[in-house]
Amino acid sequence: MEKEKRRSPRTVLAKGTRGQLKSTLVIEILNLSEMGLLLELASTLRPGSTYDLSAVFGGVPFTGLVRITRCRAGGFASDDRGGRVLLFRAGGEFVGLSEKQLEGLRLALSKRLASGASLKRLS
Repeated sequence: MEKEKRRSPRTVLAKGTRGQLKSTLVIEILNLSEMGLLLELASTLRPGSTYDLSAVFGGVPFTGLVRITRCRAGGFASDDRGGRVLLFRAGGEFVGLSEKQLEGLRLALSKRLASGASLKRLS
């Protein structure tokens, strides 16, 4: 078994956990930690670029800056016209979070884990 390399363990979020980047790009957030997240969306993001993120994690509103670390095609989803749309998966790290923002993330992660709301730790 490979040792976890992340500084902070990721928590898988319930399917349908959504957020927005730069107030116009709707994203699905797949997993989350105090350091970053994995997201899925219908357009590509350039690694190194930064975006304002708005989301609600476990009932806790969150806004913060995210730097995209990687982005690649991640699969397909059905569209509303019976076709398929290419989805991209992007990893991002939080940038310059205040102590208040970090506390919000910790609260959301602990609330969701304590409630057992379809979350699990990645191993």
